[in-house]
Amino acid sequence: MIFKKIPRHVIAMDLDGTLLTDDKTIDPRTKRYLRHLEKQGHIIVLASGRPYRAVINYYKEIGLKSPVICYNGAYVVNPSDERFPIANFDFPATIIKDIYANIDPKYITNIMVETNEKIWFLRRGDDFPGFLWKDNMDIAYGDLRETLNENPMTMIIKVRNRDAETEQALIQAASRHPGVKVRFWALMLFSEIYFDHISKGHALHDIAKYFGVPLERTLAFGDADNDIEMLSMAGVGFAMQNADHAIKAKADFITKYTNNEQGLLHGLKSYFRKARF
Repeated sequence: MIFKKIPRHVIAMDLDGTLLTDDKTIDPRTKRYLRHLEKQGHIIVLASGRPYRAVINYYKEIGLKSPVICYNGAYVVNPSDERFPIANFDFPATIIKDIYANIDPKYITNIMVETNEKIWFLRRGDDFPGFLWKDNMDIAYGDLRETLNENPMTMIIKVRNRDAETEQALIQAASRHPGVKVRFWALMLFSEIYFDHISKGHALHDIAKYFGVPLERTLAFGDADNDIEMLSMAGVGFAMQNADHAIKAKADFITKYTNNEQGLLHGLKSYFRKARF
C-alpha cells in the first residue's frame, strides 16, 4: 500500500469543531481512517482545551495508542505508554489569586480552576460547558483566595457581558504577570487565563521531538484561537472550513468541508494523496 512508502508523521487535531461534529460525535469513516493511519506508524494526537477526563473517552473510542494534549498543552500524557514523559504544568496559585483580586467583581459571573482530581469554583451553578462535567471530582466553592490550596492547570472565567470594557479588565489583571495572557472563547462569555509558553503548539513540538519526527512532517487541524499556536508550529496547518477568518489566515490550508462534513477526513486524504516524499 502507498502508506508504507510514506515516512511517519505526527498528526494533531483539535476536538470540538474539528474532529467532533456539532453533536460531539466522531464520524465512523474518520474513525476508521485514523485507526488505519496509526497502524501505518503515524502518531495521531488528540489536542484539546478540554480536561483529560473529557478527552480520554474519545481516545478509547478511536483505539489510539499515542499521547494526548489536554488543557491546551498544560497536561500531556500517553495513556497507553507509561514510559512517555508526562508534562504537567503548575499554574501558580498565587498568580491566580492575584488576578482574581484585581478584577472588579462586577465583571465576573464565575471562575473555574482545576487539576485532574479537583475543581475550585468561585460560586455554585451549572453555567460551564457540558464537557467540563464535575462527576467524580473533588469540588470546592468560595473565594479562591481562601479555598485554592494547590497549583491547578487552568483558569477559566465566565464574565457577565462580553464587551470591550470587560475584556480590558481581564487583560489588565492578567498582564500584571509576565507571560500571562487572556484568550476569549469565540462569541461565548468564557475566557481562559494562560501562560504564553504553554500551548498546543509547544506540546506538538515536544511530541514530535520525542518520536524523532521533524516538524516538517507534522500536521495540525483546528478551528479556534487556542489552535493558532499549533497550526503555526506544525509543518502543515489546516484550518477547518467552519473556523473563523482569523484562524484561517494563520493556516497553510483550509479544509474543503466543515467538521459536520468530515472536513478532517477529506483534508488528511487530500494531503497524503498529493504530498511528495
